[in-house]
Amino acid sequence: MQVARSRRFTFGLALILTPSLVRAANACDAPSLQRQSPDAATIVRLENAWSLAYLRGDPDFERCLLTSDFMEIMASGEIKSLADELEMAARNRGKNLAISPLPTPKVLLHGTVAVAYGTSRSTGPDGKPRVKLYADYYIWENGAWRAFFAQQTRVQGD
Repeated sequence: MQVARSRRFTFGLALILTPSLVRAANACDAPSLQRQSPDAATIVRLENAWSLAYLRGDPDFERCLLTSDFMEIMASGEIKSLADELEMAARNRGKNLAISPLPTPKVLLHGTVAVAYGTSRSTGPDGKPRVKLYADYYIWENGAWRAFFAQQTRVQGD
């Protein structure tokens, strides 16, 4: 009796977890993650896809792009981890946020490392414009780019 209950529990748990695992696997098959090259054009494509995934609330896509040890320094100075980034993205799910034209980053390539950097403009909750400088750091591993670090810096007067 106890064994049957344990099996039912395990089967039920598998049914609950399977959709999220399938969603995560499908996210890793996203066109923007395919056919990567160690070049600036691929980094720009990934930057745009990352921004859209964040704004649309798609942490599964981010999990495919970001390394497990991903860290970021927010404009506030707070240091965040991969779990924090995924949680922030998930909070955007279903909000249908307006998506402004995405900034075109500049890309610096050095061997197996790339940095996408630029200026990001948005409107704060108070209606005032916000300007931030950002830098996203990638590493080329196993034929694909993965983001491992990001930093935002608030521009003075903001």
